[in-house]
Amino acid sequence: MTFEQIAHVAKIMALLACLPLTAASPAASAQDTTRLRAVPPPVVTPPFMQRAYERGWRDRDGSPGEDYWIQGGTYELAARLFPDESRVEGSVRILYASAAPGRFPTVWLHLHQNLHSEGVPREEPVEITGGIDVRGVAVDGDPLEELDDPSTPGQTGYHIAGTLMEIAPREPLQAGDSMEITMDFDFVVPESGAGRMGRSEREVYFIGYWFPKMAVLDDLRIWNVDPYLGRGEFYDGFADYSVEISVPEGWTVMGTGELQNPQEVFSALTLERLAEARESDSRVVIAGRGERGIGAVTREGVNGWLTYRFSATQVRDFAWTASNVQNWDAVSAVVGDVDGDGEDDRTLVHSFWRPERAPLWEEQWRWAKFSIEHHSDYTGFPYPWPHMTSVEGADIIGGGMEYPMLTVMGSYEGGGEQDLFNVTSHEIGHMWIPMIVGTNEKAYAWMDEGATTFLEGESRMEFWPGVDHHRVEARSYLQVAHAGLEASMMRHSDAFPPGPAYGVAAYVKPAALMVALRELIGKEAFDNAYRTFIDEWAYKHPTPWDFFNTFERFAEQDLDWFWSGYFFEPWPMDHAVGMVRTGAGAGPAVTIEDRGFAPFPTSVRVTTSSGEILEFAIPVEHWLEGNGEYLIEMSPSVGSVVRVEIDPSGTAPDSDRDNNIWPRG
Repeated sequence: MTFEQIAHVAKIMALLACLPLTAASPAASAQDTTRLRAVPPPVVTPPFMQRAYERGWRDRDGSPGEDYWIQGGTYELAARLFPDESRVEGSVRILYASAAPGRFPTVWLHLHQNLHSEGVPREEPVEITGGIDVRGVAVDGDPLEELDDPSTPGQTGYHIAGTLMEIAPREPLQAGDSMEITMDFDFVVPESGAGRMGRSEREVYFIGYWFPKMAVLDDLRIWNVDPYLGRGEFYDGFADYSVEISVPEGWTVMGTGELQNPQEVFSALTLERLAEARESDSRVVIAGRGERGIGAVTREGVNGWLTYRFSATQVRDFAWTASNVQNWDAVSAVVGDVDGDGEDDRTLVHSFWRPERAPLWEEQWRWAKFSIEHHSDYTGFPYPWPHMTSVEGADIIGGGMEYPMLTVMGSYEGGGEQDLFNVTSHEIGHMWIPMIVGTNEKAYAWMDEGATTFLEGESRMEFWPGVDHHRVEARSYLQVAHAGLEASMMRHSDAFPPGPAYGVAAYVKPAALMVALRELIGKEAFDNAYRTFIDEWAYKHPTPWDFFNTFERFAEQDLDWFWSGYFFEPWPMDHAVGMVRTGAGAGPAVTIEDRGFAPFPTSVRVTTSSGEILEFAIPVEHWLEGNGEYLIEMSPSVGSVVRVEIDPSGTAPDSDRDNNIWPRG
């Protein structure tokens, strides 16, 4: 989640008027009229999903198939940070194991830092640093030369095009094979790497998308080799990591995984405070003002350098942060039973920040702790890792960005506590999707951003009660839908037009649709489907069709009209109060009109002069038959109609709520 994406949504939301907050429960009655409307088509299963079903790789109920497979591997990384030069030198050894039933003459890697190379295609301007320089490339110990033309058959070597690297080894990769790829590399750290990594005043470094990484080879598209253009995020495979990071003495490092040598790098006082924090529900200051000298927080180095060693199992990326000035707070969060021993487990929560740059971060540890505990409970999937680290990165980022066990966020100096809480909850929410449930962020941004925006909204409802945060956040989506500026949620992240379409389709619309879906199928079915999807697809790669099928499994109904009308199509929904016969002479009557394209069940509340409140429910099947109107007729005994309200609960994604109430006010 970047600053630009947040800004798109914030600008829209600033234009919105307040909406009424009421509640109702549905009931049914009445008869229909005949004005015709559009009907959404069924969801078409694409050929790559059909193939996966037929081969047993995926199941039509939304679960992984009996023969589902996923690639594996390990990364051994070594890096050295030269802060004064803003430069990282590194080396990587990749052991790549193939379970794919095929023969592959070439393999693909991402060189994401090449986004910062001159002349490389990108969505938006970025700082030019020269990108990443790779050298000493070898496969299974055989040195490879760079190729100018990779298309000639029978060649061995490698070719770099923008942010992609194709390697042609001497022997093709086959099922059951493993391949060792080694190379050295270095790059200059940009100040802001597309809002996702970088440095602040050469005293805070947050290093992400920094090493050559294998592209995902999955059961659907084979090699996923979309270039990194700066907007669409990442699609990563799961692997084990062993990483050594060397920094000047006095600098602390935190990275994905578990630190293997704390006794070698931290002072006795730091170790003592960390031990206290592991059991504490209150903040423990690991490093405060005036405690950042060499030998205070860290031990003295060897020849002026300290080396931190991390190990991580089955994660989709590795990121790290380093600083010699930031305050360091720690606490622990209770996440549930991770190891299956029947006892609740805890995880460390770190917060690195600068008081002079980010005073609101004084309480960030509290919001991070709450978010981890809330999300663990709500998803039913306890946070599985040894720590969660938040890093203040003023000058690096305006919003927030996530990696396994780490997130970097802005100072939010011009905002307020709720803004920083919201982004903390959101970025930590990404630990579940896509860090555990490995969605393809580039192709389907809504799967991770939308699901996380929904989870963030649930945490806000609990931490900041009294406001329907879901409903407030949905306003920007509804305004864009009403203005006809939407784009399909199924559009590739790099293919959205300028304007608000991406922010709405990736963030606020899918979150609003999840609220609507919960109302549609019931809370129990929704919660079971939501938790099952996370549990079944943990450390795997689900698609939107797996998501759809999982929810239909628990809803026990065909929801194609919902997926097609809202996820595939940028259709607005608009129910309106039409004709109202108040009741003089004949009994009262109300016509409900469907003026939009996307169908949805309609709940109607009618208040009469006798003080009676009548509830009516129009099933979605009425609109799916092509009808454009629905006539509600009532007995003269109820008196006259004094008020009509459509969707009083406010959960329907109605793009024009001004026509939901009669009399118009």
